[in-house]
Amino acid sequence: MKKKLLALLLAAAMVGTAAGCSQNGSSGASSGAESEASQSSGESQEPSGEVVTVRMGGWSTFDEEHEAGTIGMEEAIGVKVEFQTYPTDSDFWNNLPAQIAAKTAPDFIALTNELYLPYINDGLVAPLDQYIEDGTITCWDNIAQNVKDVWTIDGHIYALPFYQTPAVFAINMNLWNEAGLTEADFPETWDDVLDACKVFKDTLGMTGLCVNTQEYHFTNYCLSFGGGWDLGKTIDTPENAAALQFIIDAYRQGYVVTPKELGASYDGNVLMSGDAAMSTGGTWYVNDFAKNAPDIEMRYLKIPYAEGHEDSSGTFHAPGYAMLKGGAHEKETAMAINYMMNDAHDESLIDLGYIPVNEKFYDEFKEKQPELADLVDAIPKSNGFDYPPAGKVFADGLISRMEEALFNPDSSLTGEQIVKELQEEYGA
Repeated sequence: MKKKLLALLLAAAMVGTAAGCSQNGSSGASSGAESEASQSSGESQEPSGEVVTVRMGGWSTFDEEHEAGTIGMEEAIGVKVEFQTYPTDSDFWNNLPAQIAAKTAPDFIALTNELYLPYINDGLVAPLDQYIEDGTITCWDNIAQNVKDVWTIDGHIYALPFYQTPAVFAINMNLWNEAGLTEADFPETWDDVLDACKVFKDTLGMTGLCVNTQEYHFTNYCLSFGGGWDLGKTIDTPENAAALQFIIDAYRQGYVVTPKELGASYDGNVLMSGDAAMSTGGTWYVNDFAKNAPDIEMRYLKIPYAEGHEDSSGTFHAPGYAMLKGGAHEKETAMAINYMMNDAHDESLIDLGYIPVNEKFYDEFKEKQPELADLVDAIPKSNGFDYPPAGKVFADGLISRMEEALFNPDSSLTGEQIVKELQEEYGA
């Protein structure tokens, strides 16, 4: 709560100053610089001088992550953001197509860079190119190139990413110390991870590594082996096959446990319960452990790499503000998301453990989040998810095959077979 209040105070200080991340002291979308861009609905919407309300859609308590960026917006640019909250992400996505058709959908959303391609290919998201070109959006040049690349698809820009946070390799230090391991034993490679697993098995009689059977975690392994999906072009590669086989072999050797077989909701809970000491994960661990397991000391490292792939790491999350098609106020929506990309919002994101997309905040992030400082150095080595266009269907296919290989003792399915089948079914 203290962090949230601090973020709000910082944001409030912006009222009457430059809006958004404009570099010329204006919002980049003043009434004297309005374009005549056509709206997705076919109507041109010029700001009328009255306050225009645009709606941002999301679920759960998403507004708490974004409200700091809206402070002072109404006074500065004549636009107000209203948060439209859905009970769950399923409710949101299940209702969205019909709401877009009925013109009752939110004007914009925070879209994850994981399974985003189907929504773009299905025409639910409006490109932002024209608003960057006409100066309504002025923040694009301040965004790091790697996250620009994530949201530039077939030459069009589909979102303004607001943070970039690489995956982490999380370690329960209580168990690490109990096993007699030290910081000198922190793993850099996956072979180092196996060495640590052997120590846990020999000294504590426990499984060292948790692997959550979800596409997020499998993708981290594949990328760190020098592989990746490349939107379906490179599913069937030796690197991806080796990464999946590594997991299969480690599981069969007794070095891996999964949340599913323990009845745990996710990998963090496995580390909390002491059923494993290490896992791929994300910065959401920080707040989760602080709230639910404050007595457990945690360390967050870069994702290990496979031998010979020193320049490889895991994924990074880079969600972005995406405008939905069919909105009545596209211009004002572009103004709003440009404004929300302000310093106060970046400060609040740092407090939540997220790395802003503006490189000028890297040193401040390291200072305020020392336990996550290594992640800044991991950014150049990290990659977007680049799932194939089939999105969730591909993910389900990957998960079902890996769970067959892990949980069925009679299975002869290999990593090589899995990627070959996935390429045939979902490859580009």
